[in-house]
Amino acid sequence: MRHIFIMNPNAGRRKEQAKLKATIQSVCDEAQVSYEIYETKCKDDGMAYMIRTVKADADTQLRFYFCGGDGSVLEAANGFFALPEADRQGRVSVGVIPIGTGNDFIRNFGRAEDFLNIKAQLNGTPVQIDAIAFNNRYAANMLNIGFDCQVVKKVNQLRGHFLMRKGLAYPVGVALTLIKHPHTRLKLTFDDGETYEGRFLLSFIANGCYCGGGFKSASEAKQDDGLLDVMMVKPISRTRFISMVGKYKKGTLLGTRVAEKYIVYKQCKSVTVEAAAQADVCIDGEVEPFGKLQIQAEQKVFYFSVPNQAASVIKGSLS
Repeated sequence: MRHIFIMNPNAGRRKEQAKLKATIQSVCDEAQVSYEIYETKCKDDGMAYMIRTVKADADTQLRFYFCGGDGSVLEAANGFFALPEADRQGRVSVGVIPIGTGNDFIRNFGRAEDFLNIKAQLNGTPVQIDAIAFNNRYAANMLNIGFDCQVVKKVNQLRGHFLMRKGLAYPVGVALTLIKHPHTRLKLTFDDGETYEGRFLLSFIANGCYCGGGFKSASEAKQDDGLLDVMMVKPISRTRFISMVGKYKKGTLLGTRVAEKYIVYKQCKSVTVEAAAQADVCIDGEVEPFGKLQIQAEQKVFYFSVPNQAASVIKGSLS
């Protein structure tokens, strides 16, 4: 097997990048595996390099490790699904080394420490998981609209501020977004014909459980059940929102009285989301505008490599 580490120079701090690079070289040399490290030059360069490499090396098992945050997971997924179908049947797998900020996707499979263990990564196990197909593109974890999306926008702005200490950007972003208290007018049409239309504080369409740096918002989600988990939160006061946040983060909100009153949670194979006016959607940590999203679950189509310690933990935990 050939191991390719794709590093995003803009993810994490330079000291962390240098340390990770040295660790990769040391561990791979000791293990005597075939490997290389590629540093991306621009947006989507890692995806392009993945496609070129698979085409050039048609006879080898290939594993690509994207070193970055949730945005790197998004790039990895779209690179994988741009490959010929024959290469997506087990010859190529994708791993993640979390040096970003949120790192929410990997929380579905284990601890960050497991994914930062290069030896464990080299001995990882590819598992077949679902992907979210939308508008001829793919996501691995979650699409967020409304409050959560606006928090990400604010956090991205705050990270560039020289006074913002590491770890403070997200709580400050939540506080500033709460002041604005945004709502988005949407129409969601499900595959069973049911339609929801109105103003929502937040909505998400999920494959994974986590977003926002550890919020277990889609607590019922499984990564291989062929279903999308969709939540819509109706307009609520700031006080009510604050009282719900703790349980929302822990994944214990569903089933409570307040959830029954203010939340719609559905599972489906496909859903169409239309915005009354152009709105923002956060796709695996990357924010962009949208007018209409046609979304469906693709079951067990993504070969994701899980480090060996984490693999022993998740064995049997997926559906």
